[in-house]
Amino acid sequence: MITLSTERGLVKVKDWDDILSLPGFIENLDPKDQKLDSIIGQYIFADKIRCGLSNCHTPHAKGYVASTESGQITNIGKDCGKRYFGIDFENLSKKFDSDVKAQNNRELLSTFKNQLEKVTEDIKFLRNAPKGADWVNRKARQLTSFGGEVPSEAVRKLIEMAKIKSGSLSINREATAEEIEDLEAISGKEIKIRPHYISEKIANIIGIEALYPENDLRQILVIDLESGIKQIDKLDIYTATHTQLAHHAKWASQYEEKIESARRSVQYGKALLAKENLAPLKHIIKSPADINSFENYLKSL
Repeated sequence: MITLSTERGLVKVKDWDDILSLPGFIENLDPKDQKLDSIIGQYIFADKIRCGLSNCHTPHAKGYVASTESGQITNIGKDCGKRYFGIDFENLSKKFDSDVKAQNNRELLSTFKNQLEKVTEDIKFLRNAPKGADWVNRKARQLTSFGGEVPSEAVRKLIEMAKIKSGSLSINREATAEEIEDLEAISGKEIKIRPHYISEKIANIIGIEALYPENDLRQILVIDLESGIKQIDKLDIYTATHTQLAHHAKWASQYEEKIESARRSVQYGKALLAKENLAPLKHIIKSPADINSFENYLKSL
């Protein structure tokens, strides 16, 4: 990839011949008594190109097109630039690199801005579809909120399962005499405390990932995506600072990953919020009134 400074600004050229044909370009520049005037290009290649300095010619993959005060132009690597032109080269190359990054970020943001209508519609559909993100978010939050239709025993258990990232639902029950004998035989020790309780898995709750903090749909869609889209929509990419461009371009480059994360979270939520999937939680609820409340919640799914 070659980026060249022209009267039209920074432009990308594909062919190294475009550099070789620049007026004043030579492939064997003697740096002695030459003073650097400007950096007019940057290149990055998979195949290395020979340095244009007569006393070097070391092949390198990344370098710059430099113009001297004498009007001569050549290509030069970073190390040679520092060695022969010192701080002038460092300052000019850093500025050119910064300008190239800013230009690339403007192009990325311009492309993203042209897609804003579709992006906004995609998010709107994901949120408002039947059993979409808004429904999943509302119903899933009830599973981790105390004081609602979902009894505290179930809420506490689901919070614990999400924390340890396991869908295994277990209950503690009193061990039978035979089970105690087996445990004593395995451990070689007498179990003196009675009654003795053991943990028994009764179900596997699928979609527990919907309750992980990183899959919070409000955080992904509203706080991150919708907020970020509004900021980019208002952004003037031609007056924005290099720092602003870098920040918003990085965000825009991650959009597909973010929206895909939201889609996965919706699928996790739909799996979690199936009545038959959550029904086993009734086994850990003690109060008949609370069981009735939980059944009302299941009916609302």
